[in-house]
Amino acid sequence: MIKLTERIKFIEAPDRARFPYCHCLLIEDDKRALFDTACGPDTLQILLRNPVDVIVNTHFHEDHILNNHYFPQAEVWIHSADAEAVRSLDAFRSYYGFSEFGGENLGQEFTDSIDLQASPVHRELEDGETLDFGYVQIRVIHTPGHTPGHCSFYEDKTGLLFSADIDLSSFGPWYGHRCSSIDDFLNSIQKCMELDSTILVSSHKGIIRHNIKPRLDKYREAIYRKEDKIIKALRSPQTIEQLAAKQIFYGENISLSPLYRWYEKMAIAKHLQRLVNHNQVEQNGELFYLK
Repeated sequence: MIKLTERIKFIEAPDRARFPYCHCLLIEDDKRALFDTACGPDTLQILLRNPVDVIVNTHFHEDHILNNHYFPQAEVWIHSADAEAVRSLDAFRSYYGFSEFGGENLGQEFTDSIDLQASPVHRELEDGETLDFGYVQIRVIHTPGHTPGHCSFYEDKTGLLFSADIDLSSFGPWYGHRCSSIDDFLNSIQKCMELDSTILVSSHKGIIRHNIKPRLDKYREAIYRKEDKIIKALRSPQTIEQLAAKQIFYGENISLSPLYRWYEKMAIAKHLQRLVNHNQVEQNGELFYLK
């Protein structure tokens, strides 16, 4: 664990926070609060030695809620828009949209493979409210797009921003399921850029102290790069299946598993939905084409 402030610690996940792990935060104050729980088995055992009063989940994704059930005495807090996907695995799979593109079996296999368990939600968070842990007070910054209820968390005293899965990865933003919104994601990145952050903590890239706004801008540009490739491909009419076969989202030289091929289709569909909404693309049956 790395001390970020007098009462806030960074918990580094194993394997550079690759799936199914994420970096987490621990607040040791009047209330002991853990922000996300997929910190890896070794750290989990350390955390279980002392009671955790509150789990704050940044959003409903499996690599953030995976170990919630190991803390049955803790209250679970999450934004209201993601709460149902934590309470119910059926809702979790529905948020992903596994009923689309023949993904029903993939959804069941996915949750079974990681032994994902639902957990209660005791408090539903809203944008702008302050979480009071004693000395430490954290402001909820609703940053949807990745998921409807995705939140970042800001401590005004130090300028520390836990941006969660606005993660500044070189891959760029991820929005490959039904509940994502690319336009919301763009707005949320802008919201983070407007904060006067001195430290940004990303769920998958860790602690970032320098060039925060330029890195957020570069992260945002990844969306437009992918969209430009889709627009170029639509010089001739294309179906979602045809566009997905080009692997614009994940990269053409990567061998994709059935699950990731499904994610590719969902991400392409999100771009097409945005382009139709912005009056750049039209749809005729299964075909999409430039206006």
